[in-house]
Amino acid sequence: MMRKILLFIFAVAFLMPAIPAMAVSPAGEQYINQIVGGGFPSMRRASQRIYRTELNERKVLDVLSEKVLQTYNTTSKTGIDAIAWACKALGRSGNIRYKNVLQTVKNNAKHYKVRKYAKQSLKHMPEGKAKKPYKKGSVNLKAMKKKLARGKSPVPAKKGSAAKTRSGKKRYSLSAIKKGMSIQEVNSLVGAPTSTTRHITGKSFNPFYYGSDNARLIHLYKGQGRVLFSQHAYSNVWRVIEVQLNRGETGYP
Repeated sequence: MMRKILLFIFAVAFLMPAIPAMAVSPAGEQYINQIVGGGFPSMRRASQRIYRTELNERKVLDVLSEKVLQTYNTTSKTGIDAIAWACKALGRSGNIRYKNVLQTVKNNAKHYKVRKYAKQSLKHMPEGKAKKPYKKGSVNLKAMKKKLARGKSPVPAKKGSAAKTRSGKKRYSLSAIKKGMSIQEVNSLVGAPTSTTRHITGKSFNPFYYGSDNARLIHLYKGQGRVLFSQHAYSNVWRVIEVQLNRGETGYP
């Protein structure tokens, strides 16, 4: 009997690293689902968002690292671009846990672009070696994908952080929004605003200024607050620069 118990404990301990159990932020849940459930276009999109929002959640970066280590020698043009963005996202985290992942890619990737961005991203890593470096196989992507296919999130967001609408879709509070998110990301997390307004900034009056933040867009959410977006130069993309929580928000300018 004791032997069976010991074998069961050993099996549980061995399988635990396969599927991360700790809850993540609402944004982190979305990024993990994109990385696990989609192809290279989804991986690239998630990596770009992780990079721009400077998200530094271990569970999310572990999943991204596993995906990188399994696919960094792809010959797909979209895949190469996705791996490059993933390297940038890992590098920007500055977390030494992923230093060996970038070194592996830099030393072994066949495509020069992948090696290039892995090398550049290593410059953001601290000196020395990690006490607990990420090891390939620590995350079981296949098991996570099967769970996602059954309609369950592999790593769900923290309890109490979401409410379901009549359609059954999750909706989060404004606290789930992170600086650097696009309008599409914000809407997917918290839904459409009660109303919107916009205005130009003083920078737009400078004839020699060609940078960002020459206009602002504001999403107002009744009973929650406001989300301020700034227009990114050249790309015409609006990104979050500030979230103002206010339960007394009327929802109208």
